[in-house]
Amino acid sequence: MPHHINYQDAAHGGVLSTFADVALSHAVYDAQRPRLLPSTMALTTNFLGPAKLDDWLVAEVKIDRIGGRSAYTSGAIRRGQETIATMSGVFSIRRSA
Repeated sequence: MPHHINYQDAAHGGVLSTFADVALSHAVYDAQRPRLLPSTMALTTNFLGPAKLDDWLVAEVKIDRIGGRSAYTSGAIRRGQETIATMSGVFSIRRSA
């Protein structure tokens, strides 16, 4: 969407950070049955390149560890073969009843 583009015609960093948070937390949510209920405790996003309007972005996520109360994740946002951001997150988890 054009209103998510900054003055350099690239996606705002907040857009990519939100995409990272959603991708990482959804992987935790979907990792076990019954589903886990994650809340973001820490999120790191490293920007390596721009995302332009109409670029198709893909998030690749790895769950590094799930413990009793927290989950650790990492991954990348890619445009085609190019990595435009790396990410890591720590999530507090509640287990649904």
